[in-house]
Amino acid sequence: MALSLKVFPTSKTAVLLFYCYTSIASAEFTLYEQAAFKLSGSVGSALGAYFTDNTSFGAGRIDYFTGENTGDAQWGEGYLEPALFVDYATANTGRFYGGVSAVKTFTAGDGDGGGYTQASEDTALEFLYGGWKSGALFKDSLGEDALSLSYGRQNLQIGDGLMIWDGNFDMFTKAAYWLAPRTAFARAGLVQIDTGNIHSDLFYLKTDFTWENTALIGLNLERKNVYSGKLGALFVHVLDSTFESFRIIRDQMNVYSFSFSEISPPGIDNLDFWGNAIYENGAGKQGSIDAYGWYLEGRYAFSNWAWKPALSYRYLHFSGDDNPADNNSKSFNALFYGYSRGWGSWYQGEIVGAYYLFNSNMKTQMARISAAPTDKLGIGAIYYHFDLDANNYYGTPVTNRRFADEINLYADLTLTDQVSMSAVYAVAVPDEGGKQAFGGNQTEQLFEMILYVNF
Repeated sequence: MALSLKVFPTSKTAVLLFYCYTSIASAEFTLYEQAAFKLSGSVGSALGAYFTDNTSFGAGRIDYFTGENTGDAQWGEGYLEPALFVDYATANTGRFYGGVSAVKTFTAGDGDGGGYTQASEDTALEFLYGGWKSGALFKDSLGEDALSLSYGRQNLQIGDGLMIWDGNFDMFTKAAYWLAPRTAFARAGLVQIDTGNIHSDLFYLKTDFTWENTALIGLNLERKNVYSGKLGALFVHVLDSTFESFRIIRDQMNVYSFSFSEISPPGIDNLDFWGNAIYENGAGKQGSIDAYGWYLEGRYAFSNWAWKPALSYRYLHFSGDDNPADNNSKSFNALFYGYSRGWGSWYQGEIVGAYYLFNSNMKTQMARISAAPTDKLGIGAIYYHFDLDANNYYGTPVTNRRFADEINLYADLTLTDQVSMSAVYAVAVPDEGGKQAFGGNQTEQLFEMILYVNF
C-alpha cells in the first residue's frame, strides 16, 4: 500500500492501474412491489489498485502462508456482491423482512502488503437473515417499529464500531483483504428496542475462523440527544474462542465499555467530542485477562469558512502485555472493529493500522485536517504518532517503545449518485521500536486508488 518515489516497472503498473478500487454503498432498487409486499435488490462491486515501496520498513513482505520474503507488494483486489431483500407489512402483526447476498472476491498480483492474502479468488454467502419489526403494535406506548427481532448472517454495529462492527476479517483464502467486503457475523441473534431517546441491543454473535471462531453475548444501551450527541454503555461476555490466526486471548473475557460520541458543549458551536473507556477481564481455558483501553477525540469545524475546514485530534491508549509468555494477558482486545466514521477509524493509518498494529499494545496520537473545496470533493491530511505500550511487538522483544510516524493524504470525489472515487498516499517512518520489530529501517510508502460504484 505505498507509492514509491521511484518508477514502478511499466508492465506491472499498467496491469494494476486496471484494478482501480471500487466499493459499494448500500443502495437498493425495487424489483416488485404490490400492496404490503416489496422485493428489492442491490449490486455492489469493487476493484482496487495498491502499490508499496519499502514494505515492512524495508524488510520486505513476509508471506503468511509460505514464510517467504517477497519484497515489495503490488496487487489488485475486487469483489462483486448481488443482494435481495424482502419486506412484508401486515395490518396487525408488524413487519416481516429478510435479506440474502453472496460475494465474489479476488486478489491478484503479489498479495496484500501484510502478507495475509495471496493471489486467489473466493465465492461465499454473505448475508442470510430474517426478522420481524413491531410496526404499529406498540406505536402508542413505545413508538413505530420500537421492537425488532432478527437472526442469521447479518451485521451489527455498536457505537462507532471500535469494538463491534465487522464480523469477518477477510484474510487467508477469502481474498480482498483491504477492500474487506465481508462484514456479516456468521450467526447473529438480535433483540433491538428503539423508543424515544433510548436504543438497546441484546445480542448473540458468532464469527468464523478469521476472528477466532468467537461466540459471545452482550447488551448495549444508548441514550440519544445528549448535547446533540449520544452516550453508550456496553457489556460483552465471550462464551468461547479458539486459537486459529493471531492467537488472541478472548475465551471467557468480559468487556465493560462506556462511550460518548458527537457531544457538543453548550454555547460552543461546531465543537464535538468522542470518547470511550473500556475494561476487560476474565479467566478462561486460554488464560486470564486484565486489560484496558481508552481514547478521547475532539473536532472543530470552521463551518463559515470557504472549503469548510475541520481540525481533529485524538489520543488513544490500548494496553499491552509486558510478559506475553505468562498465563495472564494484559493486551487490549478490540474484538471486531471496522471502518466506521471515515479515514482513521478504526484502521489507524493506511500502513501501520492496516498491516502492523491491530488496536492492541499501542498509544496513538492523531491530528487531522479536512476540507471540502466543493460539495463533491473532500480532501484531508492525517498525522499519526505510534508508540507501543509494552516492550514487545506481538511477543518479539523491543527495547524502545517508539514505533513509527505516519502521514496519510487523501481525496474523495463524488462523480454521480452511484459512483465516487478516492485516492490515498501514505508514508510511514519507523522509529527504534518499529526497526527492531521488523528488522528494517527504511521509510515505507503507499499509494492506493479507489472507485466506488453501487446500483
